[in-house]
Amino acid sequence: MSSSASFRIRLAVSCSAVAAVAVLGFSASSEPARAVGVSGEPNGAAALGEPRERVRYDRDIRPILSDRCFKCHGFDPKSRKAELRLDQVDSAYAERDGSRALVPGDLAASELFARITSDDPKFQMPPPDSGKRMLSEEDVALFRRWIEEGAEYEPHWSFVAPQRAQVPTTARSTSNPIDAFVVANLEKHGLAPSAAAPRDVLLRRLFLDLTGLPPTPEELDSFLADARPDAYERWVDKLLTEQPYVSRYAERMAAPWLDQARYADTSGIHMDAGRQIWPWRDWVLAAYRDDKPFDAFVVEQLAGDLLPDATQDQKIASGFNRNHVTTDEGGAIDEEYKVEYAADRVNTTGSVFLALTLGCARCHEHKFDPITQDEYFELFAFYNSIEEPGLYSQVPDANRALEPFLRVPSREQEAELARLVDEIAVAIAELDRPVPEEESQRAAFLADLAATAGVRWAATKFQRATSAGGATLTLEPDGSVLASGTNPPKDDFTVVLSTQATELRLVALEALTDERLPNGRVGRAYNGNAVLTGFEVEAVSLADRSKRKTVRFTWALADFEQANGDFKVLNTLDASDASGWAVDGHNRTDGRAALFLADEPFGFAGGTELVIALRHQSQYSEHTLGRVRVSFASLAEDALDRLPAASSGWYMTGPFEAPREQLFDQAFGPEAVASLDLAQQFDGKGWRFVEAFVDGRVNGEFPQGQNDVYVAKRLITPSARKLAISLGSDDGARVFVDGKEAFSNRTDRGAAADQDAFDLDLAPGAHTIVFKVVNTGGQGGFYWRQEEREHELPGELVWALGPESTRGGERGARFVQAWRVAASPSFRAALERVQGLTMARAELEAKVPVTMVMKEAAMPRETFVLTRGAYDKPDKERKVERNVPRALGGLPADLTRDRLGLARWLVSKENPLVARVAVNRVWELFFGAGLVRSSEDFGAQGEWPSHPELLDWLAVDFRDGGWGVKSLVRRIVTSETYRQSSRVDPAARAKDPDNRWLAYYPRRRMGAEQIRDQALYVAGLLVEKFGGSSVKPYQPEGLWQEVAMIQSNTRIYERGMGDDLWRRSLYTYWKRACPPPSLMTFDAPTREFCTIRRPSTNTPLQALVLWNDEQYVEAARVFAERTLREAGDERAKLTSMYRRATARTPSAEELTLLTDTLAAFRARYQAAADDAKKLVELGERPTDPELDAAELAAWTMLASALLDLDAVLCQS
Repeated sequence: MSSSASFRIRLAVSCSAVAAVAVLGFSASSEPARAVGVSGEPNGAAALGEPRERVRYDRDIRPILSDRCFKCHGFDPKSRKAELRLDQVDSAYAERDGSRALVPGDLAASELFARITSDDPKFQMPPPDSGKRMLSEEDVALFRRWIEEGAEYEPHWSFVAPQRAQVPTTARSTSNPIDAFVVANLEKHGLAPSAAAPRDVLLRRLFLDLTGLPPTPEELDSFLADARPDAYERWVDKLLTEQPYVSRYAERMAAPWLDQARYADTSGIHMDAGRQIWPWRDWVLAAYRDDKPFDAFVVEQLAGDLLPDATQDQKIASGFNRNHVTTDEGGAIDEEYKVEYAADRVNTTGSVFLALTLGCARCHEHKFDPITQDEYFELFAFYNSIEEPGLYSQVPDANRALEPFLRVPSREQEAELARLVDEIAVAIAELDRPVPEEESQRAAFLADLAATAGVRWAATKFQRATSAGGATLTLEPDGSVLASGTNPPKDDFTVVLSTQATELRLVALEALTDERLPNGRVGRAYNGNAVLTGFEVEAVSLADRSKRKTVRFTWALADFEQANGDFKVLNTLDASDASGWAVDGHNRTDGRAALFLADEPFGFAGGTELVIALRHQSQYSEHTLGRVRVSFASLAEDALDRLPAASSGWYMTGPFEAPREQLFDQAFGPEAVASLDLAQQFDGKGWRFVEAFVDGRVNGEFPQGQNDVYVAKRLITPSARKLAISLGSDDGARVFVDGKEAFSNRTDRGAAADQDAFDLDLAPGAHTIVFKVVNTGGQGGFYWRQEEREHELPGELVWALGPESTRGGERGARFVQAWRVAASPSFRAALERVQGLTMARAELEAKVPVTMVMKEAAMPRETFVLTRGAYDKPDKERKVERNVPRALGGLPADLTRDRLGLARWLVSKENPLVARVAVNRVWELFFGAGLVRSSEDFGAQGEWPSHPELLDWLAVDFRDGGWGVKSLVRRIVTSETYRQSSRVDPAARAKDPDNRWLAYYPRRRMGAEQIRDQALYVAGLLVEKFGGSSVKPYQPEGLWQEVAMIQSNTRIYERGMGDDLWRRSLYTYWKRACPPPSLMTFDAPTREFCTIRRPSTNTPLQALVLWNDEQYVEAARVFAERTLREAGDERAKLTSMYRRATARTPSAEELTLLTDTLAAFRARYQAAADDAKKLVELGERPTDPELDAAELAAWTMLASALLDLDAVLCQS
């Protein structure tokens, strides 16, 4: 029986169980319907006989005008009709053609009133074709009263600086200013606050609000037993100041901030590639834990990098404005996305700190708020000079940080790195310690090797040198030839030498540096680089010039080959291969050398003329060698076995797709390749060089999926030999040599080093290796390593066979070190210590976190208004400078015109919005809705505050009291308003259907993260580790693949193990194209853009997640195990389980229902042992083997039903 089938059985039983439990009133109940009138006062208040307040323009009239009239008669001059502005008193009162829109106190003379009450389509406003609804009778009545009362205008409330209002006196005694304002408003409407919530309900409410987790039974018992009058306040202080609570508080508070900051672990566009910025999240957590003042919280996030002597933490904080979506899509326009990034930062700044819809002014003047398009781009200018690309590169590393970024080692890593640096310095000093006897020992080694290998470097005489392209070639005193003068795009050099030597076999080519060449390097290109595409030698008898021999080279080795392409020295053996040997002269400052081996000895008795051709036919213009020297030597046949095999780079073809069971055996063509031909095609797929594939490491850059991929290389052996090969593959492996199979292993695995080993028996000469990698799914890859042979000259020691001149400079230092490794055990040990320490440092540095930060460009970019907001349409007549909207006062002269000045203005007393916005968001956390319900919009389209004076009092107190968030939180949660019962008062509900006046506590469902965290916590599964990188808990397989590009580095969801499965939801890896599905089901956003408040929905899918998601099933099972291990009888265990889940003791009736439900489940699973076993084995947490599976399954189902109760999912 499959897991999904088990889920379906469980679902059917759970439905009946939950239906039974619901009988006792545990079922979900929706929130009351919202029905707020335009005035901000609930509909029906006046009808119930309350005294009517004076109609206010800003509270009652402006919202109607903004919704129905401002589009044509508002701030934007381009859409304004009849030159009438109803947002300005002068325009509204002005006379036009003998009439006025508004005449204070005179309805008959007010044209506006006539228009909104007319039923003539040609006369009425809004016009029938405007798409706007006509005003309701209630709306018209408000306008009537307003005009009759004097049609008095007032500035928009949120643009006026908040003032500390007088705390009102109330009939009911209050000690907290919050209660005074709330009670005064309730008394004005003939209402009273509710009684205090029961103590168990109150403590659960407090715990969930401050920590995101419920209280344990022990914590609850401690509170209930504490009779001190300040017992509740003591718990408030404990939760805000003591561990582990204060860390939990930070995690609770950080979650909504991540929504606002649009935090995610991927880029969001195209590849939706992974990127690393979690250290910024850690900074946010620390800020909340340590109660960083909110003004510093704002300044450091917007401009931490610009603060004087900015600390590492302050620079990390600036990552707030790097959280936005980025692109790596090929063909995307760099400038377009630089504009989008800057615009996103403006819009986010507006939403998060000002609660204004600034984005509405990008393409035109704002339709509703006094923000011009010019002012939008003045704000845009603050973000328009960041040192960043618009288009990022695509890389396989999903843990990269997009530039600019910062390395952020922990204290432990810093200390360890410092220790390693010191130890490496000491080890290198020991390594470099001179040993006097080594010089003579090395000379003896060279002499002995030359004798045994038969190496004798011939004396040669220069004859002539010519250039096909017209360059001047001249002989230098050291026997080298220097090119000067003309440097054509392509050129071939011919150098002619003569010698009396015979039996020549080995040729050395040296490319020498020279100050007369560009940058003093080896090449003649402007950057000092060169590419040699062919090296040829013809031997001509001096005694009989009719005797000629074209020397055939079969092996070549270079001291260095450019790594960013197919630039191996072996390419020079085939003059038709124009890729050639690139010497990296633009990067490296030393000379180059190469050795070439002829297939047989050459040289004539009586003397030989050696005609040397150096071909430069590369696609790279003027890339010719500038100064060369060629030497010739004899070499004994026996010495060939000491030469290492020469290898090309790796080429790849594929992928080739087939049914999984056929992939290993099916031949697609490359298997039969006996000689590598790069032009050969296999069903339309050819060979391509892959520079990233190197020997000795796992190469994982294969196309993902179910397919075959072939990699191939050329391998040249100077003599017959047996090579020991070590390989790895994902999955199966087949190796073909010259078209014949040499090795195979049919297996399913991930590629790793040294998984298989076999020997290759090779004849002298060139061979073609084809490695078929069979990938049955996921990411493919391969590993290849060729072990050194014991008597072979390893690495740099091969230059012991070269002329003495090839053992100088940097190459000589490498040769000496190679000799010391081979000859001196003590040096070898010292070198191994240096290498070990260096590797340890490299491994540690690779683990050091990196994070994206802001960095100002050295030269500020000019900013122009973009016509219609389009990146490619700057209006050169409308250049703007950094500033803030005039409606908010403009940027004071004493502040710098950069992000730091902007940030400091935001938290200054001159800013009327930020303190209000901040306290409103905190209020929203604890009451479900802000004092301004439209917490994302304090502009004309936003709602009027339910308690304007309270909002301003809190804002001023917050700002003037030092911006302390915990102080604000404490004031709120210790208020009687917060501590009220959530039991609905029918009289209050009749007057205030939305409970905006807070006559009772607003009961609400918890957020997505809280629901999951609570389930893990009550089960005893939650792993509490503060901070750190993102984790990947349970989620259905295949979701990422459904939405990802095949090359994306986040295409495959690799679920975490161990503790990663049970961390708090805040740390869950957030892929924007596919956010955590269980969290999305409970209304979490994608975080593609700033989200100020989440919606709250009720859907069947939410119940299915709680019943069927593996992590919730596992939580229910572990919760059941926890309960069964407790002491006591069944009744005690049921009471404990219910109390742990709900924080209250079940009633007798509830306990009976729980008992009956458990009995039904017990009977069900005692009759279906297999179902019970499969149910309790779900999840990675091992099942307690001492518990009976059927009994555990029954309790698991009961626990699952409890975790889905309304009493568990909601705050009462």
